[in-house]
Amino acid sequence: MPARDGTIVAGVALTHPGRLLWPASGEGPAITKLDLARYVEAAAPRILPHVAGRPLSVIRAPAGLAGKIFFQRHAPARAAAGPDRIVVAGQRPFLAARDVRGLVALIQWGVVELHPWPCAPDQPEVPDQIIFDLDPGEGVGFSAVVAAAGAVRRRLEALGLTPFVKTTGGRGLHVVVPIRTDARRRVDRDQALGFARAVCEALRDEAPDRLTTTVAKTARDGRVFLDYLRNGRMATAVAPWSVRARPGAGLACPVAWGELDSGFDPAALNFRTRAAVLARPDPWADFRQGATGLRPVLKSMGLTG
Repeated sequence: MPARDGTIVAGVALTHPGRLLWPASGEGPAITKLDLARYVEAAAPRILPHVAGRPLSVIRAPAGLAGKIFFQRHAPARAAAGPDRIVVAGQRPFLAARDVRGLVALIQWGVVELHPWPCAPDQPEVPDQIIFDLDPGEGVGFSAVVAAAGAVRRRLEALGLTPFVKTTGGRGLHVVVPIRTDARRRVDRDQALGFARAVCEALRDEAPDRLTTTVAKTARDGRVFLDYLRNGRMATAVAPWSVRARPGAGLACPVAWGELDSGFDPAALNFRTRAAVLARPDPWADFRQGATGLRPVLKSMGLTG
């Protein structure tokens, strides 16, 4: 059914397309529901390889950031024009987005931020990547986060893996490793989590004054928190190219390793600079081609019984 004002994006009729999601501020003009829908339509070729066919957790802000903001993972009762759904054994149906229409349907439903499971498409229990979330504590500058990401990268490359990096739309970085999911080389969720934990703890032990794996906020002051828990069952991390439901509307933006120099400013990658961001080559265009079997790595680390 067409929207009353005729605003249709990717086949989805938008209601209240002019609704303010991010208010105007010193960081830029206001962002409307229509603006966000058109962005995900334009960015869909980059977003979908990382979310299609995967259960999603989302941040919803139906009335914009000035209203109620809340987390949701389960799909509503099925509706003809509602969001896509995906079934996970033993769970209520989860939200999903299988194509550009599905992405825009989520925006119509009030979604502003996407967090996919790190699993193979339509195989929720099969990890297809390992995520290292680098979160700076109080008093930690971005250069320290870059240094920590470099340490994670070197450790992973020494194990024969291919790490990629992205901003988080905030002060941190995500280092992400694609892994094989074929029947001969796949690992389970516990193995993925155990691997991520072992890597993070080894790095922490090498530099305990700069890195920590302790969840408590009080232990993070002056250190970068290496969060391996993003790899647990039903855990998520923000999707590549997703906007963040925060002032400034930062983008969780894939970047090339070589960009992380002393002059790099993650805050410059935001919704208001989206045209320039999408005009750049996709640093993660070959993400899946970098996938490696994790089983030999686990064996070399003594993590298989």
